[in-house]
Amino acid sequence: MTERSPEQIEGGWMHRHIPGVHFIAHGHRVFGWLLLGYFLMFPVLILLNLTAFIQGFQSMGLSAFLVTVDYHHHTLFLRGDVMEHWLASVFALGMPVFLWWLNRRRLERMSQGTYEHELSQWALAWREFKRNRVAATGLVVIILLYTMAFLCPYFAPFHPNAFSDGTVTKFRPPLSSVPILYQQPTETASERLASLRMQSDYPSLVRDLVLINQDLTDEGFMNTRAVEAYRVEGSNVLATVGDSLVAFPIADLVGSTPEEFEGSRFHLFGTDSYGRDILSRIIYGSRVSLSLGFIAVLLSVSLGTLIGLLAGYFGRFTDSVLMRFVDVLLAFPALFLILIIISAFETVAVPRVLLIVLVLGLTSWMGISRLVRGEVLSVKEREFVLAARTLGLGHTRILSRHILPNILTPIIVNATLRIGGIILVEAALSYLNIGVQQPTPSWGNIIFEGKDFLSHAWWISTLPGFAIVLVVVCFNLVGDGLRDAFDPMLNNERA
Repeated sequence: MTERSPEQIEGGWMHRHIPGVHFIAHGHRVFGWLLLGYFLMFPVLILLNLTAFIQGFQSMGLSAFLVTVDYHHHTLFLRGDVMEHWLASVFALGMPVFLWWLNRRRLERMSQGTYEHELSQWALAWREFKRNRVAATGLVVIILLYTMAFLCPYFAPFHPNAFSDGTVTKFRPPLSSVPILYQQPTETASERLASLRMQSDYPSLVRDLVLINQDLTDEGFMNTRAVEAYRVEGSNVLATVGDSLVAFPIADLVGSTPEEFEGSRFHLFGTDSYGRDILSRIIYGSRVSLSLGFIAVLLSVSLGTLIGLLAGYFGRFTDSVLMRFVDVLLAFPALFLILIIISAFETVAVPRVLLIVLVLGLTSWMGISRLVRGEVLSVKEREFVLAARTLGLGHTRILSRHILPNILTPIIVNATLRIGGIILVEAALSYLNIGVQQPTPSWGNIIFEGKDFLSHAWWISTLPGFAIVLVVVCFNLVGDGLRDAFDPMLNNERA
């Protein structure tokens, strides 16, 4: 067959270099527009946050160099609140490049005449999955939520822990604005000066890094004062702050007229009891809840798959020992077992988020091990496995190359359905105040914070609760869609 050049298939520069255009031109308009919009979202976000984007790479490069040559002061460079900006910058640049590479790779395969005739199990399942509009919608929502979790500094309007003038800003309802007064910038903070006095062989680089990191982590409330109302009298601005009347000299403000020194902060989802923005805390909480659920499920599925493979393949004594161990663990109430482990390691110097991930991952693998064991018992007696044994292949090769690929379908479906359950368990632990601790936001501890204010500040607990419901429902829809897509009986009925 004569190979077609990429230009003959793609139809132009835009087809080759902009993901989604080729799908739109060939009739797949819904998927094409979604892919195109997702691809274009990243350059738009980069342009809107260009300073933070560039500073993220600058901070990462300077930190990498200074940690290499001056590790004794690594705590100044390796900070979690700065690393999230590194992650956001890398993700904002890497994801569109990855999408462009996938688009080019697909078109190259089409030009070779192989893509159109690829009818593997995965290709057929993906084709069937896309026809399920409900499951596909759930997948789109999940992708957007994980994108938001990676790009928290770009999406969140405020820092999640930033608050000022709590008597004015606390318990603000959704869609409310808070008047603010802009004050003259103050002198450099003592923390910055202390950092600059640090002894280092590269003082200029340290100074630049400290300044960049301070800009990245600036909460934006340093030179502002939230007020309820104000009026100008002579050379002062009299503002109402709670039950007090405070006078601000106009000379201390950024201008002499209200148009210059007046502003407002808009809170789409309202504020909590400390005056922190609920939308920002929900966005940053998605990073904890979504990543924790994914990593915990990855750990539990990996461990459960390994135990199930060994038990089902070797059988006899190995099967008896492993399955009896699984039975013992299943006899313990899951929540009670989690509480015991957390209490036992509470005094150990381990980050609470890491501890929660390990606990949830190591206490939820028993069900997947039983599922994998049953699948292995069915597959290991088939002809291709017997032929591999006859050829003298080792156990590791048979398990990894012949048995595992043929039982991945139920594992993937089960893992997808488990992520929603893990997120609910984490939310329950945080609600009991034994999960992710303050001030790190997660959806569970935000709900825990607002449980005492439901009568007059319902939005604090209700809105993150809706976020949990949305994520769990979407994961369940995707799991159901994958199960239907991989089921050959349903595919035959549709045909």
